[in-house]
Amino acid sequence: MHYRVWNEPMSNPVAARSRSPGSHPIRSGARLALVALLALVGCASHYEYTFHLTEPGVRPAASPGEPEMLEDADVKAELLVDGVAEAVLLDVTNKTDQVLQVEWAEISITRPDGTGTSLRPDVDLGWLPPGATLAARLFPIALPHSGRAALANQGRRFQLNVPVIVRREPKVYHFTLTAHVRER
Repeated sequence: MHYRVWNEPMSNPVAARSRSPGSHPIRSGARLALVALLALVGCASHYEYTFHLTEPGVRPAASPGEPEMLEDADVKAELLVDGVAEAVLLDVTNKTDQVLQVEWAEISITRPDGTGTSLRPDVDLGWLPPGATLAARLFPIALPHSGRAALANQGRRFQLNVPVIVRREPKVYHFTLTAHVRER
C-alpha cells in the first residue's frame, strides 16, 4: 500500500497548482466555515434597555436619564435602571418618625419567566433614620444584549422586590418595570 503525504509533489500538475503546498482541503473548508461564523457573530445586532415603572401613582422622570418616583405614607423610592451598567439605582427616603430598615441583602428582581436574581448594593448600607435618604447602586441585572433573547424582553415586565421593616413590621415593596429594548 502506498500512502500519500500532502506535501509531496502531485502527479497531476493542474491539481498541484490549485493547492498551495501544505494546504489541506478539509482544513481550508474549516477555515472558510470559521470565517463565515465569525462574520455572522460580528453582524449580530446589539440592544440596549430602558425601563419604566408601571405602577399606579408613579411620577415620571423630569427628563430622560433621571429617576422615576413612587411613594406612600412611609417610603419614597426613586428608581432608575441603568441598562448599560446593568444596575438599579435606588434612592430610599424614610418618611416615618421611626428608624426604617431596608433588607439590602434580600433585594431581588423577578424576570418575566418567573426566575429571580438577587441584587446587591455596591456599598454596605445601614438603617435609615427618620427623614433620611440612602442611595444604592444594586447589581447585577445580567440582561442579554444581543439576538432573540434581548428582543424577547421588549415590553415584558420585571418586578423589583425591596423588603423593608417599617414601623417594626416587615413589608415588601414590589416595583413593576416594563422593559423597552432598542437596537444600538
